[in-house]
Amino acid sequence: MGKKYFWTRAEEARLVELWRKGIHDFQVLGKELGRTSRAIEMKLQRLGVVEVERKISSTTTAVKSRDLFTHEETLKILAGALEALREPGLDRLELKRLRIPADIAQTYDSTLEKFELLLILVVY
Repeated sequence: MGKKYFWTRAEEARLVELWRKGIHDFQVLGKELGRTSRAIEMKLQRLGVVEVERKISSTTTAVKSRDLFTHEETLKILAGALEALREPGLDRLELKRLRIPADIAQTYDSTLEKFELLLILVVY
């Protein structure tokens, strides 16, 4: 099958006709019209006949707002870590281990506060 770049009105009409007859397999449609399955998919999208959901990959993880800690939860974590740090006789490893959540909580709370302030400025 040679590469075809442009669609004629007749080809578009035939594609829509086949789709409406119930042929929804892109490969079958592609063979019928001498196109790739991807070309069929894209043409159907451009014609507004179908909406094909494609998974968009990202290297960034989206965080839902309900998954974030509130200020109060963050401060409780910080208070717990600081309270545990006051225990006498902790070895060096335990001190380092307890400093991590304390440092994270402080940074998180500060960042969350800045983010909320930014939201307020953007909304108003």
